[in-house]
Amino acid sequence: MAAVKPFSIAVPDSQLERLRTKLEYTDFPDELHQADWDLGAPLEDIKRLTAYWKDKFDWRKAEKQINKHIPQFTTDVHVVGFGNLNIHFVHQRSKVPGAVPLLFLHGWPGSFIEVSKLLPILTQGNPGQPAFHVVAPSLPNFGFSEGVKKRGFGIAQYAESVHAVMTTLGYEQYVVQGGDWGGIIARVMAKLYPSHVRAVHLNFLILEPPYPWRSPLLFLQSLATLPFSQKDRAKLAVTRDYLTQGNAYMVQQGTRPQTLGYGLHDSPVGLLAWIYEKLHAWTDSYAWTDDEILTWISIYVFSRAGPAASSRIYYEFGHASIEPGNLSRFEVMTCYSPDVKFAIANFPQEILQFPMSWCRSIGDVIRETEFEKGGHFAAWEVPEALAADIQGFFGKNGQAYGVIAGASGY
Repeated sequence: MAAVKPFSIAVPDSQLERLRTKLEYTDFPDELHQADWDLGAPLEDIKRLTAYWKDKFDWRKAEKQINKHIPQFTTDVHVVGFGNLNIHFVHQRSKVPGAVPLLFLHGWPGSFIEVSKLLPILTQGNPGQPAFHVVAPSLPNFGFSEGVKKRGFGIAQYAESVHAVMTTLGYEQYVVQGGDWGGIIARVMAKLYPSHVRAVHLNFLILEPPYPWRSPLLFLQSLATLPFSQKDRAKLAVTRDYLTQGNAYMVQQGTRPQTLGYGLHDSPVGLLAWIYEKLHAWTDSYAWTDDEILTWISIYVFSRAGPAASSRIYYEFGHASIEPGNLSRFEVMTCYSPDVKFAIANFPQEILQFPMSWCRSIGDVIRETEFEKGGHFAAWEVPEALAADIQGFFGKNGQAYGVIAGASGY
């Protein structure tokens, strides 16, 4: 079994000085009169954040708090065709006997930091609610995990790497929670490892519409729901707006990530604007503090593989080669897992939204929750609400209670 080693973040002073120097010599573009968020991140906001980053933001304080409150480790995992990768992960075990092993998966532009608000809730449990052993890896190419230098590291390989983390820790059966890429990877894990992944809780998913030539049965079933309800029409309108007005970043990262990478890697302010826009646009009026924003961005700046590496997941998702062990974009989007129980949490400001009749095409969806508040980063915006839904799914009266023998969480 691979060694598991404790890990603490320790960014060299030389990297901090280099960052300050780059911030000092930033040249800002101009801006149209009466510019608003529809043009992108406002100049006033970026100038304010840049000045704060350079003169007042204390990375050492943030680093100390992360190391103090988030137990971190690394281990080597083997990925077929790619050799060994060193993976950074959070691992906090609950003191509650029979706690449920839970794998938390982040996406872009998030990181392992998103799990921090969930840890005290899920590991302690609530009266009458289950507790969890929580594992939250930095995905390969993200955070403090090793980057991948070889082409072809797609969603199946991300799934393989984080599954290996769980089995290395001795969790032969576990449950998964995921948003953004984490939700996509979770579905693939349910398909590839159904004897290990016993249930999946999602707050984000992508789907292929039920075209008659691709999904004739779902197409016929969807006809029974026509005309769409007002709620379903509103959900499809959100998705349409994202696909026409909000996904340019995805197209760029999914087609020419290397070209974009020069700017993200060399310019901390370029990286700040690229991610800050999403933190603003994808949340439900969440009151970000400057310290929160710059902690998120700094994790990308100081990441082991560099900030450009994280964008490659988009390219590999859309360009998976047809070889054994790989999954095409279509196969990922149409993953169907009948042997795994699913819960779907719908937050009102999520960037992609679909009629629930479509969402049930992913497998055995046995819990559906509609929330009144929250967006794309639910674990950070509304951690209590997300944690309560996870606990409700696996609690004594929940639809997935007892999915892991001997791990009820009580």
